[in-house]
Amino acid sequence: MPKGLRNLQVSFGETHLTHYGGMFLIQWFCKKLNLKWMLQNHVRFHQRNNRYTAGELLLALLHTTIAGLGRLNSTRILQYNGSFQAIVGLKSFPNATTLRRFLLRLTPQALKQILSVHDRLRQKMLSYPQVPSGVILDFDTTILTVYGRLEEARKGYNPYKPGRLSYHPLVCFEVHTQDCLHEKFRPGGEPTGIEKKKFIEEALAKLPSSIYRIRIRGDSKWYDREILPLLDEKKVGYAIVARVSQPIQRILGGLRYHEFRKDWEAAEFKYQPHQYTSHRFIVVRRPLPEKDDSQLTLFTLKKHAYHVIVTNLQLPPESVWRFYCDRARIELNIKELKWDYYLSKIPTKSFSANKAYFHLLLFAYNIVNWFKRLCLPKQFQYATLQTIRKELLVLPARLVKSGSKNLLRLPKRYVYSWVFDYAIKKLQRLKVL
Repeated sequence: MPKGLRNLQVSFGETHLTHYGGMFLIQWFCKKLNLKWMLQNHVRFHQRNNRYTAGELLLALLHTTIAGLGRLNSTRILQYNGSFQAIVGLKSFPNATTLRRFLLRLTPQALKQILSVHDRLRQKMLSYPQVPSGVILDFDTTILTVYGRLEEARKGYNPYKPGRLSYHPLVCFEVHTQDCLHEKFRPGGEPTGIEKKKFIEEALAKLPSSIYRIRIRGDSKWYDREILPLLDEKKVGYAIVARVSQPIQRILGGLRYHEFRKDWEAAEFKYQPHQYTSHRFIVVRRPLPEKDDSQLTLFTLKKHAYHVIVTNLQLPPESVWRFYCDRARIELNIKELKWDYYLSKIPTKSFSANKAYFHLLLFAYNIVNWFKRLCLPKQFQYATLQTIRKELLVLPARLVKSGSKNLLRLPKRYVYSWVFDYAIKKLQRLKVL
């Protein structure tokens, strides 16, 4: 034993230690959202065990996701973490079995009520501090590979794990806020055009009626005969990657291109796809060889790589292309959901339970996103959850009582103490939403 520790005695009686000291910021923010009250009053779900209400179990799942416990079995550590329980407002922390059974028993009606609470908060936050005049919506699909025999998991398009079973959810993000506006958990396999059309309609229905300028972006999966007429009818601006048929390939060779930057050229043409009305297509091409962009480069022709986008935006071709390229942010959001929120770790074999878990993860994502936007300085506005955890949330602390007050003791010389002070001042001024 090292010299300085020869007389060290070990005991296990401390009940107020935690290494999640920064989670009190998230809990305080949830109070400002009035989240516990909303869940308790709007989610009607009969509990066999009266030890925890449905609202408490939902908050426990949200907090464990934000804290970084990727699997339900990992929540065991929080059962003997007294300060964490006090910080998040629970008398005791439910064990993994309780949380899993809760997900398995959650009815479709209860999930609908949870989504209603989430949607109310989404609308409030989108309109806070004022309703925007315009929004940009990014639509995408993602693939969640599963292992074992899970309900509704199917073989389908899976470039990462060919031939493996998977789920295939849809997501929609608002660009300016980076909020997840809408999501849908689906079985495996490509969504049909009708499914994607309905998903877009549902997302548009969640926007305040006072928003008059709506633009959307999507990759080639959203180039569909069901979708373009819908967007034209609703007067929604769009830039969607086109699937290039042989007739379009023949058109590209005869276009007159203009250079808008070194070696990059642009052009446009009108074309009426089968059963479509005539649409405007813009083309940007660059010489080969150059690193391919899997999102935009659909094919090569005569030593050029071509990017073809269908649009109704009244912008020069190169401006439409730049507008679409900004869509890369949604790929980062999905990557963050998979790695930092553990979206790729499917918790049960039940499709309905996995669906509930999926929606709760997106709820947790939005809570963190709102917290960053309203309570953190600019340096942390675009930080990932992994950074937020590492620098703010996963922090050793001790909860003590001083007179009639609770005192959370944090480490001395903590580098980001100024961020804590900043967030606390913001939370103090923030009105209950």
